Amino acid sequence: MSETFPVATLRAFSNGVFTAAGLAPEDAATVTDCLIHADLRGHASHGLTRIPIYAERLHRGVVNANPRVTVTHTAPSFLVVDGDNGPGPVVSLKAMDAAIETAKAQGVAAASIRASNHNGPGSFYVERAVEAGCIAIAMTNAPPSMAVFGGRDPVIGTNPITFGTPVTGNAPVLLDMATSVVARGKIVEAAKRGEAIPEGWALDRDGNPTTDGQAAEKGVVLPMSGPKGSALAIMVEVLAGVLAGGRFAGSMGNLYKDFELTQDNGHFFLVIDAARGAARTAHAERVEALVAELKGSALASGHDAVLMPGEIEAMRTVRGTETGITLPANVIADLAAIAATVGAPALAGEQAA
Repeated sequence: MSETFPVATLRAFSNGVFTAAGLAPEDAATVTDCLIHADLRGHASHGLTRIPIYAERLHRGVVNANPRVTVTHTAPSFLVVDGDNGPGPVVSLKAMDAAIETAKAQGVAAASIRASNHNGPGSFYVERAVEAGCIAIAMTNAPPSMAVFGGRDPVIGTNPITFGTPVTGNAPVLLDMATSVVARGKIVEAAKRGEAIPEGWALDRDGNPTTDGQAAEKGVVLPMSGPKGSALAIMVEVLAGVLAGGRFAGSMGNLYKDFELTQDNGHFFLVIDAARGAARTAHAERVEALVAELKGSALASGHDAVLMPGEIEAMRTVRGTETGITLPANVIADLAAIAATVGAPALAGEQAA
């Protein structure tokens, strides 16, 4: 049975778990904010359900709870960031803040990040750049769970891409997508609950199409749009993994199963100060004009609105902030178990109205 909790209750609980697992309060708050951001946007596979595995890896010492994140400028606009095996959200937010600062000074910044870990939704970092008046693109590589087009072995990650731009008005323009048909975390969650998945999401370990969540978890997720998603995943691997000098493809550690090998995720951020473009201060207004033209186009049969990338997630965030976040029974049980393991206060039973 699921329960709905106020955001403040979940934030206090999560901060307690991560500080008990060894993080400084500021870093615990960063990880918590990242996970809550995902849940509020409706991406529960990257939300608070990740607390147990993030905290367990910290508790076991597989992830460095006190990283020294270093930023080196190898060119005026190019940053090399070493995360010192710190939590992905902590490393990535520091990298994004450095990239924004550089973009404001130079007009553009590219950040290549290594020695990091799973960093959650890219929208968490891209939104920060957008709020600073920047266009941003974020990429990350991931442990191998996806087959490349034509193959059946898990040789590459779902390698997500996030893109965002400043815009005036109410409709955001923020794309956040995996290069797979679906985020791997959704298959993991379906397997936990013993649920079926839609046809076309995955192959079992023998290379056969499956709708069984548990069989899919043991097999591979498929790239979106066949060769197109596969090609995008490869390009993300080049920018986020190969360029960063870290592990890539099959050499990465498994988030859930490997407690000896560090993940060494790589990320890549590109940040552009929108005020440096030809439109200068009119950029956000021009994007709003683009949005208005697109949303004003004639509707196809069966549709009642033209929605921009990120618009549904923005509406969910407003609603969830007011009503709270609903967690399924299995996630609540997992949260209770990890709190007991690290010695953190239990999740309060207070429910949202």
